Amino acid sequence: MKFRATIGILAGEFASQQLAFAHLLDVCPEADLDQVEVVARPFKTRLAHWFGTDLPDLPEGSGDVLVLTFPGSGVPQEPTARLRPVGRFTGTLTRAVLPEDG
Repeated sequence: MKFRATIGILAGEFASQQLAFAHLLDVCPEADLDQVEVVARPFKTRLAHWFGTDLPDLPEGSGDVLVLTFPGSGVPQEPTARLRPVGRFTGTLTRAVLPEDG
């Protein structure tokens, strides 16, 4: 199932995706990391998955890593010691509809 959603983007410098996720847990322990994606350079191909050809304008020097926060992530769009907000953009999320147990 595909649906439109507002996706937050934060940018920073991290040596690996794991370190970006660890930083998120340090600054926001209640974050739902199932609702977060960490994207390393080159960004264009990976961002096309959520934004198609309508890619967000990224500022110069956006960093090595982008952190995409989906609805329900619990990650605020606020600067941290290692991340700076880029903005919120409308994109498309793909989620599977799972049957209920019962």
